[in-house]
Amino acid sequence: MLIRRASSTISRTPIQMGASQDAKRNEVSARTREPVGQEIHSIRAYQYLRNRLISGDFEPGTRLLYGPIGKELGVSATPVREAAGRLANEGLVDLVPQIGAVVRTIGRAELIEIYEVREIIEPGAAAIAARKATADQIASIEAELTKMYAAAADQERSGTDVAGREIKREFDRADLSFHMRSLEATGNRAIVQTATHSHALIRVFGIRKNIHDADSMKLTCAQHQAILDAIASHDADAAAAAALEHIQYGLMLYLKLMEQLGMESDIGQASEVE
Repeated sequence: MLIRRASSTISRTPIQMGASQDAKRNEVSARTREPVGQEIHSIRAYQYLRNRLISGDFEPGTRLLYGPIGKELGVSATPVREAAGRLANEGLVDLVPQIGAVVRTIGRAELIEIYEVREIIEPGAAAIAARKATADQIASIEAELTKMYAAAADQERSGTDVAGREIKREFDRADLSFHMRSLEATGNRAIVQTATHSHALIRVFGIRKNIHDADSMKLTCAQHQAILDAIASHDADAAAAAALEHIQYGLMLYLKLMEQLGMESDIGQASEVE
């Protein structure tokens, strides 16, 4: 007589199998939820700090305190520390042992290097923009220049020698946007990325904070007007020449300011900011 042994394998119903799969998915989700959230917080912290750096909210030499900045964003110090690492890779801050992230400043040689990059890239970009810019793109460039004129007029009416914080912020924001809209009109992402980095470095290093009198603001507007006029008339040679003149004047002015302010060395004593 043959005796059949009962199978040790217990068959499962479709409902039981579905419940098991759901449990596995929940387990995977639980394991991955925290890293994904951490990455989002890190991106938020990076964008927040980079925007504030470019806006000139942090003076060169300022120490960025991870904990207080994290509280401003409603996150822990870890995403802020990760964001600082990205900013260090871009050359916007230095990571100093036992201190943390410190907003960089530059000396004469590095400033010249940055402007040499601009001299190579931006006149050619202006020429490409003159050949390729659409009517809408030209209008967007002009809109930013209009904001610059308005800020310069506000400064002239203020009667003060140097613009206050709000006027400087509005002027610099429109100035940067003018250049970004002009670069975007090339339709070349590599040009936009490279030139954007140079502009970010100039603004973060804080030199622009010292040149916001009415005359210099109006001169900057006039130089931008020459670039816009050439792009609008699709004159590539004139656009390149106007861009080069603007960049060379900017370098000359900044070097003069650095000499006057004694900004020849790198970071000195760091201050702290939340």
